[in-house]
Amino acid sequence: MNDLENKERMLDLLTERELHKLSEEDRKELEQLLQNFPEWQDDETLALTAAAITLAIVKTDEPMPVNLKSKILAASERYIANEEINGKVLDFKSKSGQKSSVETETAGGFFADRMRKLSFWNWAGWVVAAAVCVALAFNLWTTDAPTEVVVNPPPQISPTPLPAPNLAQQREQLLAAAPDAIQKSWTDFNPKQPRNIQGDVVWSNSLQKGYIRFQNLPINDKTRETYQLWIFDANQNAKTPVDGGVFDVDANGDVIVPIDAKIKVRKPTMFAVTSEKPGGVVVSELGKVMAVAKIET
Repeated sequence: MNDLENKERMLDLLTERELHKLSEEDRKELEQLLQNFPEWQDDETLALTAAAITLAIVKTDEPMPVNLKSKILAASERYIANEEINGKVLDFKSKSGQKSSVETETAGGFFADRMRKLSFWNWAGWVVAAAVCVALAFNLWTTDAPTEVVVNPPPQISPTPLPAPNLAQQREQLLAAAPDAIQKSWTDFNPKQPRNIQGDVVWSNSLQKGYIRFQNLPINDKTRETYQLWIFDANQNAKTPVDGGVFDVDANGDVIVPIDAKIKVRKPTMFAVTSEKPGGVVVSELGKVMAVAKIET
């Protein structure tokens, strides 16, 4: 590796040292290169440039670190003293306070001569320092930039669906909402053979909807019998009432069953519950009538 390449490598390592911590291998390599270029041993161009960038963005209410302040002051004093010794500090004003053409030419000639004498590597140091400035400024800007806080919208809380009304509630709603709803109590079909079945029928002819309610209707053996509702219609033969659906009783207490009329009921006159074979029948012989509810016409 020739001197040019060695010097380029040295500048790279110096820059890396100011921006990041060198590895042990790179540190040893830099020490070896600095021995070949002793004029860079105490050069603080890169360090001062990094310090200047840091000071430019540091909060003004925070005091400068003592060691950094001392380092900058000492470096500035050495620089000024060196410039004065070498005759590089010029007074551009005459005794009268006005610039003379001779002094202007002298100053211009000095700087022109100074610029010509600057070697490539003197300029390279400042170029590297500028690169450090840019890199350090970008690093500080990205790390100090305020973090945008993304606020998620509050979760949408779905309303808890209301439970579907039970049969008792549906029965009450029908009574309250249907203007033509009728309510008739159960009675014995044969008063001489009372069954003591209580409850009622609620029916809306306009809605073709209704419910039957029982107390004391015996629990049936599903393998032997089922209950079936019949709706007698004034416009239909009494021997073929409208089938209102089959149902079973599984427990004692209130039993509510929705009416399931197989055809449209035009003018109901009576509701009857019979005991039939499992699955029900198409036409009942009315052999075992459990209860009836008559509608006055």
